[in-house]
Amino acid sequence: GGAGYYVYSSWSDFVNDETPKAFAITHSNSPDMSQFLAELKFQQYSLYLQDEVSVSENFKVTGGLRFELPTYPSLKNNYNEEFAKLDFGGQHYSTDQLPGAKVSVSPRVGFNWDITGDRKYVLRGGTGLFVGRMPFVWLISAVGNSGVGQTTYYYTDAATAQYKPHFHANRDEILKDLYGGQTHSKVELPKDPTIIDKDLKMPSTWKTSLALDVKLPGDIDFTLEGIYNRDINPAVVTDKSYKEPTETIELSRYDIRKKYGEKWNPNSVYLIENAGNKAYYYSISAQLAKQFSCGLNMSFAYTHSHAKSYTEGLGDQVTSSYKTGTYSVNGINDHELGYGSYVAPDRIIATVGYRKEYGKHFASAISLIYDGSQIGYSGSWSYTRYSYTFDKNVIGDGYGANSLIYIPASREELNDWNFTASTYKENGKSVEYSADAQRNDFWAFINQDSYLKKHKGEYAKRGGGIMPWRHQFDVKFMQDFYVKVGGKRNTLQFGVDIENIGNLLNHKWGLYKQLNSTSILNYSNGAYHFNTNNGERLTSSFRNYQSFNSTYSVQFSLRYIFN
Repeated sequence: GGAGYYVYSSWSDFVNDETPKAFAITHSNSPDMSQFLAELKFQQYSLYLQDEVSVSENFKVTGGLRFELPTYPSLKNNYNEEFAKLDFGGQHYSTDQLPGAKVSVSPRVGFNWDITGDRKYVLRGGTGLFVGRMPFVWLISAVGNSGVGQTTYYYTDAATAQYKPHFHANRDEILKDLYGGQTHSKVELPKDPTIIDKDLKMPSTWKTSLALDVKLPGDIDFTLEGIYNRDINPAVVTDKSYKEPTETIELSRYDIRKKYGEKWNPNSVYLIENAGNKAYYYSISAQLAKQFSCGLNMSFAYTHSHAKSYTEGLGDQVTSSYKTGTYSVNGINDHELGYGSYVAPDRIIATVGYRKEYGKHFASAISLIYDGSQIGYSGSWSYTRYSYTFDKNVIGDGYGANSLIYIPASREELNDWNFTASTYKENGKSVEYSADAQRNDFWAFINQDSYLKKHKGEYAKRGGGIMPWRHQFDVKFMQDFYVKVGGKRNTLQFGVDIENIGNLLNHKWGLYKQLNSTSILNYSNGAYHFNTNNGERLTSSFRNYQSFNSTYSVQFSLRYIFN
C-alpha cells in the first residue's frame, strides 16, 4: 500500500516535470508492499466495591472503591534500532517502550441528608477520584509512526529536501525514483515518531459536588449546586527533539521570551506524557422551577463556570494535538495553563410552558425556551473564549501554535516598538500604512476590546478573551389528537419547532458574533506590523456572523405514539 501527494508551484511546473514544491508518501515496508495495519493491544481490568450505610433514617452514606489495572501487552516488532541510538541529552527513547502495569485506587464517597425528614430540605454531595481513559488514537500512532511497519517521507521545502522525485502515477515507480531502483526502503529513522512515556499514568479527575434542594413556599423547587474538578495526570504531547532553550529573544523592552532553535534531532519526536496537576474546573448553579395545577410550568437556571487546562484536547492525531490551540508565551513544551475555550463563563436557561387537554380528544402544548451565554465564532468554529496571538510562532519551536502577544501598558510604550510601514486598502485603493498609524490603530484596538483593555502590561492568556453574550429564544408547539385503537388511547401528534424565533421576527436579533481577527500582530526580522483584516484596517473585535447558524429554522413533525 501507499498514499501521498505532489504539490507544484504552477501548472507549467507540473506539465514540464519540474521539481515539486512539496511531496509526501507513506508506504509499507513489507516485501510485497501489502498494506500496513497499525495495531496496539490494550486491556484494562477493573474492580468496584460499593456499600450504602444508613446512618439514620434521614442520612445515607454511599462509599465506593475502584481498582484499575491498565496493561499494554505488546508493541510487537515495533523496535526501530536507528532511533534507539539517538541521544537526547543523555536520554534515550524507544519506539516500542510502554508504561508498566500499575494499579490505580479510586476511593469515593457520597451522601444524601433529608434534613427535616419531609424532603423539604435535602443536602447531598460527594467526592472521589475517577480514572479516565487515554486517547488511544494517540497511542496507536506509536506503531504507525515508528518507521518499522511503514515509512513516511515528505518535504515542504524543495531546496533542503533529501529526495526530490519526478512525477509518477505508479507507486512502484515513485519508490524506485526515491530509493535508487529499489521498490521499498529499509527501516530507517522515523520522520516524526510518537513515543509513549514509560511512566505514563492514566488521567484521572478528583470530583467534588455539594448541592442543596429546597422546597420553597408556593411549592417552588430550588436547587443550589457547586462542582469542583481537579485534573490529575492529564495527558499532553511534548516535542522532545528541541533542546531546552538557553537563549532569549527580546521582542520589546518588556517582552523577553525563551528562544528555541537547537535540536537533538532534525525531525519532531512526540512524547505522550503526563502534565502537572493544576488544571481544574468549577461551576456554581442555581435553579428555580414551578409546576402549576392549571398546566403552566416555569423554570429558571443560571450557571457560572470556570476552567483552566494544559491543552484544549483538540486533534485526533498527535501532531495536531501538539500544535492546535496550544497558544503559549514560552513554547508548547512548557505546557502553560490556559482558560478552557469549551466552557462558557455564564449561562442562563429559562423556560415557560403550558399544556391543556380539552374536548376529550385533544391537547395543546406550547413552550418558550431562552438560552443565553457567551458564545461566538472564530472563523467557522464556535468558541466561548478566544486568544490574541501573533500570526505565527515567534520563538522558534517549529510548527507550533502561534505565540500569544504581549499587551503594551501604555501608548508611549509602543514608541519603543519597531513598527515598519506597510499598506492597507481604502475604497479599493492601496494606502500607505505608516509605523505611527499602526501604533495608533493597535492602541485604539486594545482600548475597544473588553479583554485587552483590562490586561495592559501583561501577556495575553490562552482563552483569555470572552465571547459576547448571545441570546436565543425557541418556541415549540404540539397538538395532540387522541384516537382509540383496540380499546387503548393512542396519540397522533403534530409539532412545530421554531429555533431562534427572534431572528424570524427581526433579522438583527439572535445573531452570533464572529471575531474579525485574533492574529493581530506580525513580528519578522525584528520589526512589528499591526495586521489588517482582509486588507482593511482592523478597528473592531467582532462583526455579525453571516451564516445559517445565525438564522432561524422551522421544523414540522408528525408522530404516532402507541400507548
